[in-house]
Amino acid sequence: MDILSTRSVAEVLGVSEATVKRWADAGTLRCFRTPGGHRKFRLRDVKAFLADQQEGDGVPPEPVIAAPTGELSAEQREARALALAADVDGLVSLVANQRLKGMTLAHTFDRVIGPALHDIGAGWAAGRLSPAQEHIASNAVIDMLARVRPLVERTSRADRGRALCACLGDEYHDIPVRMVGLILSCEGYRTAMVGANVPAGDLALMIAGDPPAVLALSASACANAENLRGDLAVLASAATAAKTRIIVGGSGFQSLSSVPVPVKRYASLEELTGVAL
Repeated sequence: MDILSTRSVAEVLGVSEATVKRWADAGTLRCFRTPGGHRKFRLRDVKAFLADQQEGDGVPPEPVIAAPTGELSAEQREARALALAADVDGLVSLVANQRLKGMTLAHTFDRVIGPALHDIGAGWAAGRLSPAQEHIASNAVIDMLARVRPLVERTSRADRGRALCACLGDEYHDIPVRMVGLILSCEGYRTAMVGANVPAGDLALMIAGDPPAVLALSASACANAENLRGDLAVLASAATAAKTRIIVGGSGFQSLSSVPVPVKRYASLEELTGVAL
């Protein structure tokens, strides 16, 4: 048959069905609609599209990647594919579509973007993905978060004060804390991203000099538990004097048996909205 379905084209090109639909809707890949509204593709048009890509820079628009390591949902698989393809526009559209469905940013980050990134990290650790692919995916998500920020709708008109977002010491994984910053913005905080690999002493001085309402921290499983305990003790002392609340998340902090009294832990971004208020 010379007429192909969206699924067949996706299998031929090694991309997701969502990507094929975007190409079709943008006019990049020619298609026609059935009376029922379904996209259909002529084989010659798919061949022409593939030839055009091969005559370009030799890089397919979405690379064929290793299969997911777990049972990801369709939306999680789409997020994974978009990140590995560095399709920032696609990631922004995915988040926007989730919002149109009534999902909060916290829900989308927890249940779509987060699992996709976790699967990519597991693929890198197992050698199924290269470090370059992991970096491409991470940077695509970072770019998406920056693009989404102006679209954030505050759920409260009240100004809840300033929130600092950071990762301590030897922690370089700052995507989670960037997500936290967006969630806090939704909740009415004026967020400032301090970033990754920040010494606890520097944060303590910032708290003492210009106390924020909230200090949000994130730590992955790679973080050193003993260092986290020591850093939290330093920050808890400064926060108590400045009346700054400290909220922490990530598997690094979850692994600690206890945290100082001024510190509140959250297990997910959806839970964070309850902790931060």
